Parts: sequence; structure tokens; C-alpha cells
Amino acid sequence: MQSGNLKKALVNRELSWLDFNERVLISAEQESMPLLERMRFLGIFHSNLDEFYSVRVGSLHRLLSESQQNTLINKTEIRNTISSILKRVTDLDRRSEELYSLICAKLSHYNIYFNDGTSLTQRQSAWTATYFRERIRGKLFPIMLRKSKAFPFLNNLSTYLAITMSSGDDLENSQYALIEIPETLPRYIPLPSESGTYTFIIIDDIIRMNLASIFHAFNHDHFEAYSVTITRDAEYSIDEVVTKSLYEKISLSIRQRSSGDPVRVVYDRTMPNHLWQFLSAHVQLETCDNIIAGGRYHNIGALISFPKVDRHELYFTRQPPLRHQNLDNTRSLITQILEQDYLLSLPYHRFGYIIDLLREAAIDPLVISIKMTLYRVADDSSIVNALINAARNGKRVTVFIEVQARFNEEANLYWTEQLSNERNVTLISSLEGLKVHSKLCAIHRKNPTGSGSHRIAVISTGNFNEHTARLYSDLILLTAGKALSGEVNKVFKMLASSFRVYKFNELMVAPFSLRNRITALIKREMEFAKQGEKAEIVLKINNLVDDQMIRLLCRAAKEGVSVILLIRGICCLRPGVPGISEGIVLKALIDRYLEHARIFRFHNGGTPEYYIGSSDLMQRNLNRRIETLAPVKDALIREELGMYLDLHLKDTYSSFAIDSGMSNTLLRRSAPDEVHVQQDLYQYYHDKL
Repeated sequence: MQSGNLKKALVNRELSWLDFNERVLISAEQESMPLLERMRFLGIFHSNLDEFYSVRVGSLHRLLSESQQNTLINKTEIRNTISSILKRVTDLDRRSEELYSLICAKLSHYNIYFNDGTSLTQRQSAWTATYFRERIRGKLFPIMLRKSKAFPFLNNLSTYLAITMSSGDDLENSQYALIEIPETLPRYIPLPSESGTYTFIIIDDIIRMNLASIFHAFNHDHFEAYSVTITRDAEYSIDEVVTKSLYEKISLSIRQRSSGDPVRVVYDRTMPNHLWQFLSAHVQLETCDNIIAGGRYHNIGALISFPKVDRHELYFTRQPPLRHQNLDNTRSLITQILEQDYLLSLPYHRFGYIIDLLREAAIDPLVISIKMTLYRVADDSSIVNALINAARNGKRVTVFIEVQARFNEEANLYWTEQLSNERNVTLISSLEGLKVHSKLCAIHRKNPTGSGSHRIAVISTGNFNEHTARLYSDLILLTAGKALSGEVNKVFKMLASSFRVYKFNELMVAPFSLRNRITALIKREMEFAKQGEKAEIVLKINNLVDDQMIRLLCRAAKEGVSVILLIRGICCLRPGVPGISEGIVLKALIDRYLEHARIFRFHNGGTPEYYIGSSDLMQRNLNRRIETLAPVKDALIREELGMYLDLHLKDTYSSFAIDSGMSNTLLRRSAPDEVHVQQDLYQYYHDKL
């Protein structure tokens, strides 16, 4: 396929990401979703957007600055992308503002109200004054702004109140100030209310109500406050000083992250022009292309943690994690895994099985060693504490913590330090330029008979993180298969030997063999199609970006292979382009749980092969990360994965069909034809009990 033709089937990565975030917003717009869950999805939409600007748009701005030294960088294309982002985000922000107002209005039907401080009862007013005095005032540090004075540095993603104060109508002598809204306090604060009702006030408005007391020394009688938020480039580059450890470099880079160049500014559109002109002249926004006139309230991402209310109908029906139908809680987990393979399907099954397995291994006298990779570690990680306990029980513990995991560096550095204090723990260091993204665990145990030993392998599509395990849809394979568990152990030997390359027959391992092995599997389906046999590829992944893989999938579709893509996030392949990608089916699913499991299915002439693991199809996954995909050998688990994938393909409740125009068309069927995969999977595992 000629590269010119392929371009018609390629989608800009950044704009594809905005397509994904629009799907989050569309989900929040659905009236079938409980109201406070819609509010949470709105928070997710804004939190996603903050990270997008910090990382992706920040990268575009750095490319522009580097273009002066590198003539191969297409400045026009980058500027066009930034312009398209601004246009798209402006529209999405408008929709999100309208939706926020709509949801707030609908919540009033359930006696849930939002008060901006202008209609408080006497009791609420007194309570608010006390709350301000005791909880807020001590955390406020106003900065007076003067033309002759150096302007303060505005922190990344902190929301500020830009304040103008005057006496009467004397605007000529207005004074300006800034107050950073403290992030250590809740944003949505419940007020005393009548029984059966809930009233919330945003912390911004409590501060607005008390501006006169904050600035009483100036004897002004007129105060106005307007929100402004700056998003800065949050990517960091690791310096080349070889005398510093990676630990030191990452620590320094985290501190530098908050001081990056501005990539987005959002300000209250009702801000008077004289105040905005003053701010924009002093915040050095010359290089910022994304200046957005927004609403009164910023930091809407805080809606993710909106306070709970006692209204069950406003939330998703509870789905407490289930025990696995074949795992017996009264027997040794190690013994059961030695007898057969098991598949945990999160969050439907208990993640606690993994903690239980590590806890058992920590006290089992036959266990020799435990090895584990950790990417995003919980702040209060039971996983790490179980590993520490194992080390204190005399087990040899080897841990690789990826300290370069974006936005998780501080937690990972903390746990790295904790583990380094344990005598029986061997820490494998991160390597600059190559992240370890695989989610693996290997347990080595002597046979009870005294002759030989065996290994148990844990292969996960998601992080070993007990918090996200309740929110993400992931798969974990537990196996004692000799070949597969041996190769998982070989990955740890590779990491410990500074990435010496080993031969892998079972596992696909990036950046060494994964690309070539997937390529071979796709080409095998093409051969089946050429012979007139059924050929099909189903990929359930988070992102598809890699040009080579896109080109190959388009070739496969032209050869007659059925290519079905279930991609939750970025997809740079445009389906349905005549002569290039027609016949390729693209679906995306957004629901209460974040779809995170990666599954690759190849029809293989009627004997389907399944692979699960950590890798998406992006350049970074295939070229710059240690990723693994593992074959699923157990016939019953393959059958379960077939059911799992087929339900996702049939979903009509929360899936989007994406066409050649990349428009997000939400599939909806009325009962009884509706298929709701996340609800149906929970019911499936529940019924298996």
C-alpha cells in the first residue's frame, strides 16, 4: 500500500484523543445514567482534559520550540493541530458547562441543591462563617498585584481567584490581588440543611463571601473575584548528567514539572477587560495558543470525588466483587494454581486473590522467592506491604518498580525507598529511555517431595493496584504451566541483567519480538483469506497508533480478513475508507468501569488463539517499553475469553460505532434487544457461583 493512500486512513493522534474524551462527555450526557454518576463522568472528562494539555499539548509546544534547530519538524502542521485542538476543546467546554447546569437543575428534584452564597439561611450563613474562619482562612495567602512589582508564578492546574477591589465606582484606583484556592480542602462542601435535603457550596464562593474580611486593611467596599487557571507543560526531560542516579533525576524532574511553559489558560469570561488585560500582560502568555474564555468555576475534575449522598437511585447499582467460581477460599491458592490455570476478571472478581496469594507465599516454608513488576502503585499499597512481609519471612524478593510511570513517580519513589530498606529485597533499577510496562509476578516454590521445584506466574493486563482494580476492567492469568511460568521468570532475569536479550517461545516480549510475532499472526490470517477460508482478527486494546500496524491491518482487510477493533482510547486508523480500510469495524466502549484489558484473538483456521497482556499498538509499546503478551493455553479459559469478547462486540448500551468520519455514534437498542456488557458480565460471573 502506497504511503500516500495510507494517509487517507490516518487520523491525527491528538484529535483522536479528543474523540475519546468526547465519548466520555457523551456518556455523561445520557439520561439513562444515574445523575451523580453523570456528574462523576463530567469530572473524568475535565480531569482527562487537564492531563491532555499537560502532556500532549505540552509536547506539541516543545516540538515548535525545537523546530528552530530541527528543520525536519513540520511547524505548519503542528500549529494547525494546536488550532484544531482549541476549536474542538472550546466546543466541548461549552457542552460541559451546559451539562453541569442541567445536572445541577435535575438534582434539585431529589432535594439536592447548590448555593453560591447569595441565598443562605441564617444557620447556613453562621456555619459558613465559622468554616471559613477555622478551616479556610489559615490556608489563604493573598498576593497583591502591582504593575511595578514582579508578578508571582502561577502553579500548574491550581485555580486562582483574580480579585479586583475598589471604593464605590472609583475603578481608576482599583487594586488587584490573587488568591490560590487550597487543594487540600474539599471543593464541594455540604452545608447544614433540613432533613431529607442536601445543599452544597463550592469553596470558591465561601472565599468570595469573605473578601472584605481578607482585605479589610484597604478600606474598600467593592470586591469581585474571577477564576483563572493555567495548565503548564508537565512532561519532563531527564538530564544527561551521568553522575546522578535515575532516582535523583526523576526527583528533580518532578519538581521541575510544575514550572513548565503555559499551554492553556482558562479564565472566567465575565472577568472585566481591565483585569484580564492586566493579567495577560504579566503572566507571559505570548507562547500560549490555547486561551479559553470559560465559566465561573474551574477544576471541575473535582467532581470525581463529589461527596456521597444517601440517594441510591442516583448511583450505579452496587456490584460488589465476587469470589471466583472455582477458587476455594478454604484451600491453598498455590496448590489450586498448581492443579490448573485460573482467569480473574476484574472488577467482577476480587482483586484480593492477588494479595492473598502473596500473603500465602510470604509464609509458605516451601516458597523460595517472589519476583514482581510494579508500574502504578497505590499510595497505601497492600501489594508492597505483602512483599515486605515476604522479605521479613526470609523469602528472596525481587521487585522492579517503574519510577518513570507518568504522574505516579512520587508514590513509586516512596515505595522504592521503603523496599530498599529491607534486607531480603533486591530492587531492579529503571533504565533511562526504556520503561517496564509489563505486569508480571513469579513465585518459585520447592516441591513438597523435596525433589525439584515449580513456578507460578501471574500475568495481568493492568496494574497491581488494589484501588484501580475496583474501577478498571482487566484480566489476570494465574498459571503454573512450566513453559509460560519459566519464560515469565526469564523476563526477570533479563531485567536483572540490564536487558540482556533472551529467546522467548511462549511470551511475546517488546521491544525484541512482540512486533514481529504480531506481524506474523496477522500475515497468517491473510494466508487463510487467500485460500478462501474464514480469517478474522479481533483486537481489544486501549490505543492503536503505530503506522506499521495500521498499514498491516489495512492490507489484511483488503485481502479479505475480517478486522474488528475494540479500542477505548486513541485510534489513528480511520475505518471505512474505500479501497484502503473498508470492511474494518471500529467500536469503542465507555461505561462505569474503564475498559483496560488487552486481548488479541486470531481465528487461526477455526482454532482461535488468544493472547492477553500489557501492550497496546503504539510506537512506545512496541519500540520503547518492556511489554509482554502471553498465549492462553487452557481450553476453558479460551472459551471464557471468547464469550468475553463476543459480549463486547454485541454491546449496544455503552458502545460507539465509529465511521470513516470518526464521528462518535452511540449504539442504543431498546429492551429486550439491548446488550449491556459490563452488567451482563457481572451477572455471568454471579450466576457461575
